[in-house]
Amino acid sequence: MNDNDNRGKLKKNLEKPYYGYSIMRYFTVALIVGGIVSIALAIIFTAWVSILCWVLGVILLSSGVFLHLSMGLVNNPEKIELVKDKFSDLLGNVWDGNGKVLDMGTGLGRVAIEIAKQFPEAQVVGVDTWTKGWKLSGMTKAGAEKNAIIEGVSGRCTFQTDSALDLPFEDGEFQLVVSSFAFHAIKIPDRTVLFEEAIRVLASGGVFVICGPFSGSFLKAYKVKNMPELLEKVQQIGVEDVKFVSFKEAGVNLGRLANIWEMGYLSGRKVKSYGRREKR
Repeated sequence: MNDNDNRGKLKKNLEKPYYGYSIMRYFTVALIVGGIVSIALAIIFTAWVSILCWVLGVILLSSGVFLHLSMGLVNNPEKIELVKDKFSDLLGNVWDGNGKVLDMGTGLGRVAIEIAKQFPEAQVVGVDTWTKGWKLSGMTKAGAEKNAIIEGVSGRCTFQTDSALDLPFEDGEFQLVVSSFAFHAIKIPDRTVLFEEAIRVLASGGVFVICGPFSGSFLKAYKVKNMPELLEKVQQIGVEDVKFVSFKEAGVNLGRLANIWEMGYLSGRKVKSYGRREKR
C-alpha cells in the first residue's frame, strides 16, 4: 500500500459522522442576535418605527432564550448521549435484537445507525422524505448513507425516500419500528395515522418505540385530550403493553424547562393482524 492509500485510509478513519444537531444552535443564536439588533435599532429610530423594533426585538430575544432553555439539550453532547443510551436500554428490554427494523423519519440516520451498531443481527431501514427545508439544514439521504459508511454499518443499514404516512412495505414486515423526534414534525390533521402505519408493518409480537414530545399541544394533533386517551386510542389499533415513560421518569434529566414538552418514550407490542388502512 502506497503513502496516498495510507493517507486516504487514515482520513476515513478520522472522519466523524454528522447528525445535524448544530443547526438548533445556529437558529437559537440567530433569534437572540436578531432580537438584540432590533432593540438597538429601536434606540436609533423614532415614533412608530421605534415601537415596531422594540416589539420585534423582545419577541425574537425571548424566543431565542426560551428555545435555548427548553431545547438546549440538542446542543449538549452529554445530554444527547444520555437520551441515546436510555433509548438503547429500552430497546434492549423489549426486543431481542433479531429481524428487520424500520426507523420512521430517520433524518441523518442517528437512531437507525445506533440500532445497527448495538444489534449486529438486525437489518435496519430508515425512511424519510428529506424535504427541501430539511435539505437546507444538511439533512439528506446522502448524508445518512455517508454516516452509515463512517460508522461501519452500511451493509445492514439502508435508507430510502418514502413517506411515513403511506409506507411501501408489506403488512407485518418488521420486528421493530422506531421513530425519534419525527412524529411531532409531520403536519397532518390527525397524527394517529402514523401509529396505524407503524403498527401495520409490524409483525405479530413486534414492538414499536416512539420518542418525542407529547405535551398538550402535541397531543391535540392525535385528536385526544390527554395521555391516557392516546394510550387507549393506540391500544385499540391492536397493541398490548402500550405505555408512556417520560424522560424524567426514565432518569433523563434535561432541566426543568425541557419538561414542559413532556418528552418521552411511547411503546407497545402488536398482538393481532392489522391490515393496510383505507385511503382517506
